[in-house]
Amino acid sequence: DRLPEGANMGLSCGNPVALAALREGQTVLDLGSGGGFDVFQAGERVKAAGRVIGVDMTPEMLAKARKNIASYRETTGLDNVEFRLGEIEHLPAADNSVDVVLSNCVINLSPDKAQVWREIFRVLKPGGKAAVSDLALLKPLPDNIRALAAALVGCVAGAILVDASAALLEKTGFSDIKLTPKPGYVQSMQDWNDPLYAEIAALLPQGEDLADYVVSLSIEAFKP
Repeated sequence: DRLPEGANMGLSCGNPVALAALREGQTVLDLGSGGGFDVFQAGERVKAAGRVIGVDMTPEMLAKARKNIASYRETTGLDNVEFRLGEIEHLPAADNSVDVVLSNCVINLSPDKAQVWREIFRVLKPGGKAAVSDLALLKPLPDNIRALAAALVGCVAGAILVDASAALLEKTGFSDIKLTPKPGYVQSMQDWNDPLYAEIAALLPQGEDLADYVVSLSIEAFKP
């Protein structure tokens, strides 16, 4: 109820802000910040001494998020958020400058996930935390699903296996890696008759369910 109107665009697949256990005074970077849903929530948690930076790749989305800042200031009395234009493969942030990196259902869309994780590692301070919610695969998708435009838009076709996600994090240098699959998310999408997910599910082999393939994955990892 406290979020600016339009900040929640219904594009989440988890709650990385809760996962991050943010503290007052921290600097936070949100990858693929959209309308500012997670940025504004994080801003209230880090308070006036903290800073939250949202990064998105389109000027149109930045304009939407920046328009919401005035409402956020009025509601909270805080002036601690900003939005920057950039790609998550090339983050507009300095080395070792961020306490926490958030991302909510965005990394699966990148064609170079290894580079995204290298960038997250680069901008985090030593001891900093990545708190990510994303979609991942329990088993490989059929080829006809991977080729479906709706599957890419629905954050399914670009997802990788849970084990592959773990391997990327380890190779990048993260420690204390914790991956928590949350199977209820995809089932909820189907129960709500989301049209994207309905189109994907209709092309699965008979007797199989989208939740057999795709899971919401909570990722926690630290930079040593």
